[in-house]
Amino acid sequence: MGAPRRVRLMVLPRVLWGSVPLFLLLLPPAEPICPEPCDCQQHQHLLCTNRGLRSVPKAAEPQDILTYSLGGNFIANISAFDFHRLAGLQRLDLQYNRIRSLHPKAFERLGRLEELYLGNNLLPALAPGTLSALAKLRILYVNANEIVRLSAASFSGLSSLVKLRLDGNELGSLGDSTFSDLPNLLYLHLESNRIRWLSRGAFTGLAKLRFLDLSGNKQSSLRHPDIFGPLRSLHTLLLASNSLQQLAGGLFQHLPSLAKLSLSGNRLAHLAPDAFMGLSSLKELRLEGNLLSHLPAALLEPLSSLEVLDLSRNVLTALHPTTFSRLSCLRELSLRENALATLPGELFASSPALYRLELEGNAWSCDCRLRGLKHWLGSWHSQGRLLTVFVQCRLPPTLAGKYLDYLQDAQLPPPEDGGPCHDSAFPSSAGSAVAAAGGPRGPDQQLLTLVLLAVNALLLFAALAAWGSRLLRKKVLGRRRRKAAPVHVRQLYSTRRPLRSMGTGVSNDFSGFQSHRPPRGAACALSEADLIEFPCERFIDSGGGSSRHGDDHLLQRFAD
Repeated sequence: MGAPRRVRLMVLPRVLWGSVPLFLLLLPPAEPICPEPCDCQQHQHLLCTNRGLRSVPKAAEPQDILTYSLGGNFIANISAFDFHRLAGLQRLDLQYNRIRSLHPKAFERLGRLEELYLGNNLLPALAPGTLSALAKLRILYVNANEIVRLSAASFSGLSSLVKLRLDGNELGSLGDSTFSDLPNLLYLHLESNRIRWLSRGAFTGLAKLRFLDLSGNKQSSLRHPDIFGPLRSLHTLLLASNSLQQLAGGLFQHLPSLAKLSLSGNRLAHLAPDAFMGLSSLKELRLEGNLLSHLPAALLEPLSSLEVLDLSRNVLTALHPTTFSRLSCLRELSLRENALATLPGELFASSPALYRLELEGNAWSCDCRLRGLKHWLGSWHSQGRLLTVFVQCRLPPTLAGKYLDYLQDAQLPPPEDGGPCHDSAFPSSAGSAVAAAGGPRGPDQQLLTLVLLAVNALLLFAALAAWGSRLLRKKVLGRRRRKAAPVHVRQLYSTRRPLRSMGTGVSNDFSGFQSHRPPRGAACALSEADLIEFPCERFIDSGGGSSRHGDDHLLQRFAD
């Protein structure tokens, strides 16, 4: 009975070993942890950028992936199953591919996605509902595609979106409520499209928007005064490089928070006096590269906070004396490359903060009408309040090529047209006035500055001489006293502190010189001639308690 049992035990392992390979062949092939052409060295980041891929690779452990980079490949289509296992994905980069179509359910399982980059592809549209499952999406790039039109349903469900890039597409217009489902949007890029028309309600629902870029489009006019009405929080508005020829009066009146406005590179030849009404918070205004030949006297009056104004590359021929009278905060002003021949001397008197002024590239006529400007420039240069300003004469021919600040008043001739000089007095920064054309001329500012510097130098030299004589006197008196003192007394004035014994408080060697004096109980009984006591606080290390007050003060000062 025992032998058959042994045979069975010997046969059973052979049967098992023979069946194992057959069992393994029946199993499906295991997916690699990292797809073959990709890089998985970074934790929770699947990097498949620039791998020549034509489809989306499959990952073995998709639940652990937070970032999936697929940029720079040849992927043309995104199917419904490419990302359906990546429920935890937070960042997806599909830029610089050849994507022409997105399945309506391609992102259905990506409820945690926060950043989606679809820029530089070939998308012709965003089908309604394609992005509606991305409730947590905060950044969406769809720039540099071929999108022709948008609808309100294109961005349905994206209530958390903060930044949207649609620049570099083929958009021709924006209809009503296009962005109404984006209540938290802060940054909107629409530059470099073909937008010719904006609906009156195009920006409805964007109450929190702070940045709007519409530059590089094809708009010829903005006639609806309420088109920017919903943008109550807007900080930056860029309308540069359009074909704008007309702006409606009060166009920006509903933008109380606007700080930067760019209208450069358009075809504006005229601005209404109320064009900038309501922009009391505006700090930077750019109007360079237009066709402006004059500015209404009241145009800039509402801009009480303006700091930077660029009017370069226009065709301005003259400016009213009160053009900048309300710009008390103005710091930078560019008037270069216009057609200015003269400027009134009091033009900048109301802008005490002005430190950068660009006037080069104009057709300056250096006659007596520039006397006021010359005096103002010289005064502010001498005070160090203004950077160098280049005013190069073009007329009269005898002064052509010379700079105004190198000329004397007597060299500035009357106007060639025979008109008056109009060299009226204007207030300087110190409250004084520059003399009129026929009046007596005041002292030269540079000479006055040199005189003041010389007086200051003399006063400083006198103070140093007094201090030096006092120090020398102390040294002489000290030497005389030391020569008259006994030898044993001079040894007392050592910078080394004497070693005290435990019994008397003074070292035995030191007390031996004072044997004729009555006994002392403590060191405090010594007179000044017996012992010089140094204040201990001067020699305590910085780690001591008495020096902590300064450290505490520094900590409080630099604390966050």
